[in-house]
Amino acid sequence: MKKSGSLFLCIVMTLTLLPQMKVNAADSLQGESIYQIMVDRFYDGDSSNNATGEAFRYTENSQDDFRYMHGGDWQGIIDKISYIKDMGYTAIWISPVSDPQLWGVPDSSGKQWPTAYHGYNVYDPNRASRYFGTSDPNESKEKLKELVDVCHDNEIKVILDVVPNHIGDYLQGTGSSAHYISNTGLKEGSQVEPASPFNNVLWYHNKGDINFDLEHPHTSASTQMLEEGDLGGLDDIDFDNPEAKQAVFDSIKEWFTYTGADAARVDAAKCMKPSDIHELEEYLGVTTFGENFDMDVDFIKDWVGDDAETGMLDFPLFQAIVNDFAYGQNFNNTSEISIQSIFDQDNLYGTNVNEMVTFIDNHDRNRFLTEAGGDVAKLHNALTFIFAARGVPVVFQGTEQNRGNANGASISGIADTWNRWSMVTKDENGNVIKDYFDTSTNTYQLIADLNELRQEYEALRYGTQREMWTATHTYAFSRRMDSGENKGQELICAFHNSSDTETVTMSIRAESSITPGTTLVNVMNPNDKITVSADKKVSITLAGNQAKIYAVDEEAENPETVSVTFTIKNATTTWGQNVYITGNCAELGNWSPSAAVGPATCPNYPNWNLTVSLPVGKQIEFKAIKKDGAGNVVWQSGNNHSYTVPSSGVGEISIDW
Repeated sequence: MKKSGSLFLCIVMTLTLLPQMKVNAADSLQGESIYQIMVDRFYDGDSSNNATGEAFRYTENSQDDFRYMHGGDWQGIIDKISYIKDMGYTAIWISPVSDPQLWGVPDSSGKQWPTAYHGYNVYDPNRASRYFGTSDPNESKEKLKELVDVCHDNEIKVILDVVPNHIGDYLQGTGSSAHYISNTGLKEGSQVEPASPFNNVLWYHNKGDINFDLEHPHTSASTQMLEEGDLGGLDDIDFDNPEAKQAVFDSIKEWFTYTGADAARVDAAKCMKPSDIHELEEYLGVTTFGENFDMDVDFIKDWVGDDAETGMLDFPLFQAIVNDFAYGQNFNNTSEISIQSIFDQDNLYGTNVNEMVTFIDNHDRNRFLTEAGGDVAKLHNALTFIFAARGVPVVFQGTEQNRGNANGASISGIADTWNRWSMVTKDENGNVIKDYFDTSTNTYQLIADLNELRQEYEALRYGTQREMWTATHTYAFSRRMDSGENKGQELICAFHNSSDTETVTMSIRAESSITPGTTLVNVMNPNDKITVSADKKVSITLAGNQAKIYAVDEEAENPETVSVTFTIKNATTTWGQNVYITGNCAELGNWSPSAAVGPATCPNYPNWNLTVSLPVGKQIEFKAIKKDGAGNVVWQSGNNHSYTVPSSGVGEISIDW
């Protein structure tokens, strides 16, 4: 694998434990790593499909600039496919593909919402976006299929962001008074109502907006409000209406049937019943993961499993990552959202825990680097964490460019402006100011290394996770294959989140089959090696906001020497004397007191300890001696001791003076 400055600690070992099943790729995203793309903000590969007039802006100088279309499209992703592939990603998640609502419904003052460049406000669920494809519906659909085909040719899966819960914001009023507005005062080209057959008022709940002040604590009533209310004014489809439900399912199904896309991310999942999403997943015939914007594991778990979705975006873990890696809070604070407190609840996801989709930021959250105050070391630590931990890692476009929010400031509430910057910054005339497709950044290179590491070690993709160490600023866990061809492969991953340096000594898990004396090498720094002690412990030193990865040193798997520890009991000494070992081999000085090995350490006087590397299988004879600074020697009385050095592991000898 590539070698670069490492910021992470994982110890790779060969162990054994409980059986575990690996799901077929068609039914799972386990083993993938995902690059999240907001299409409009990625790359403009075809300027002929750009919106015109007030709907389009090149600049990103104000928050208002971010609320309009900027020209990214599917051709742009095709053009940059090598940029994605060279980072090692195996899947991309692209924003919704249906034709969006160009302009929103005016508010009470007559002001209209800007364009739905993001695709979550849908105009025609059955038409491929004209702004990402072409003005011709069939050509636009074919361009989407071309993108999927190009990705598949490059061994990259495609995840479509689907929006079953709602369409755009068209309806006014509630209940029986709900109606579509007239076109008076609308921008030129705006839609008065959604495309047929979704322009049926009876297909919607028409109960007004969700009141998020009433969402918590979660109750049956608040959950019902989420299911039936409008999300930010978006017209909420009534899935108890069989015609509406079927129309939504059919519109989404067609994108997968026609393009061959591989999986779906379900928008606003908590605004739908888990059973309805499960039915959608079954109908699509692909795995799905949903968005449940909530930090309560006990709430989110209801959307994960056999009667719901395969996986979910892991918002609770995301918040723990921000708390512990960006803010440097305590890993082991079980009374708040922390790494330990979230992992302690993993059992609630059952066998689907590795289907949880992990992330450090996304299109709705502040960029992690902004939360971390611009500290790239913290960014690297957090990225390493999601690539090492259980679940499926997803990284938002541009993170690899070491850039936080466009203005460097945090956004309160839903982050949907400064964090959604384009990968190419332009002036008002469309001239390029800055291109953010730099493949030489240290974060781009780190992600490539992490993806390569995941491919090299199956345990990082499918392994069971088990906690090994938890403390205020250091946390460690193992990832282990419990079945299959690589049964017993294990990685132990540790992270440090403060600015100081800390050395921790942790026990290898009881399930481990790794033997004492095994040499582990840092795969990101081959000069960094450690040895597992006789009592199956490892000592690891972590610098500020650092992590490392250690693997079994393959060159040391068939060692020429092993470590042998001599314990000399009851060896009393006078002032200036120390204890040594000499014997009949070069490693012990060939019976020469001047070449004897030592001095031994004395942690518990008058008992002394000394560790020596000796040739495997060699039969040795030896004695202990006492020697002072003047070279005076006192030999141990009696016959020579004999010992056969083991062929592997470590050796231990205990003698009495």
